[in-house]
Amino acid sequence: MAVPKPTSPLEIAAVAVGAVFALLIVVPLVPLVLELVIGVFRGFFDVIVPGGRTYS
Repeated sequence: MAVPKPTSPLEIAAVAVGAVFALLIVVPLVPLVLELVIGVFRGFFDVIVPGGRTYS
């Protein structure tokens, strides 16, 4: 299905507000989510692998 293009001024404003929301709110959260996912993976990997990581 194709996404319809915004035609009315209200629809264009809604798209603009959504883009600003994505840039200001969602994009800064991406590193935090990636850090959470990587941290969970590292914690799981440290438990499974004998010896775990060595800190030096």
